[in-house]
Amino acid sequence: MFALVPDCHTAGRYRGVWQRHFYDGLIAALPSVVLPREVDFEWARPAAHASRGPSPARTETSERLWDQIRAANEARALDAVISYCFAADLEPALVERTTALGIPWINFFCDSTYAFDLVEGVARVASLNWFPEHAAAANYRALGRPSLCRPYAVAAVPDASCRDAKHSLGFVGVPTGNRVFHLAGLALRGCVATVRGHGWRRTAPASRPRKGHDPRTQIGLAERLATSALVRVIGRGAQPLADAELPDFLASCRVVLGLNEGRDLDRVYRSYMKLRDIELPGYGCCYLTQHNEDVEHAFEIGREVMTFRTVGEAAAQIRRSVRDPARAREMGQAARRRVLAEHTWPARLGELARAL
Repeated sequence: MFALVPDCHTAGRYRGVWQRHFYDGLIAALPSVVLPREVDFEWARPAAHASRGPSPARTETSERLWDQIRAANEARALDAVISYCFAADLEPALVERTTALGIPWINFFCDSTYAFDLVEGVARVASLNWFPEHAAAANYRALGRPSLCRPYAVAAVPDASCRDAKHSLGFVGVPTGNRVFHLAGLALRGCVATVRGHGWRRTAPASRPRKGHDPRTQIGLAERLATSALVRVIGRGAQPLADAELPDFLASCRVVLGLNEGRDLDRVYRSYMKLRDIELPGYGCCYLTQHNEDVEHAFEIGREVMTFRTVGEAAAQIRRSVRDPARAREMGQAARRRVLAEHTWPARLGELARAL
């Protein structure tokens, strides 16, 4: 397998997560994985705003990747290329030349419900499109290309079931507006979250939108001001969390909260499956996340994970879990069993092979 995750998508706080669950997960599951060498995607940052028009940098990067894919195939006969690529990352001709050698190209994309436009160019030529959001299935079917709607695959993670419940509710993530508002709503209902993640200690409002920027990243004045005010309260005790510290933090929480909305092109928040919706249950946490059909397909709601549609519903589930720690612990263990059985790389690679 030749595996490609451009570093423009994994820089900063996401680097460890993608290294652990994509590259390391594949390496542990397969006898041979080839990774790209000295391929610079600096020109593609920020990824959402990279030009999809003609680009000498994209052409040069695609040629470098082609040389490496062709050399790896000559040396060991590649079974497939698997990537997490936006359309702006590479020339479609790279995918077409690869498949002409008889090497299938599998592209994974995890924001298809609100950013399908960012992947469509590569999705049109990929041998197989893998994505986790059921709401995006029609977009892929319209391309006439094979597709597989299944959750992320995660690497093996340690058991981090709750040991001492130092925190009744924990949250790990950055302070986007919708997350801040949900955490504030829970706090008003007596469910105060212990927050970990980067960006909670900022003292200035988020930067104003600039002309030509993607609407998904633009925040209106009212939301900027409200987020800026609330983040100082919600994030008062927040701390950054290193990857190595994650299991211990999870094990200190009775319930771990997931907030999985993203903003679409109409600037409306929509719930869809994120990597953490698979990763955190895999640790054995009692996990509560926003409801969507993707989570419904991945887990048994109410036995393996909990979901909510309103803040009031979330608060009720948290209070019930605090009152009944045995039930919360069993739910976390049931979720971990499901992840280890169905959502690891060995399981997903079999499904990808059958889909091809």
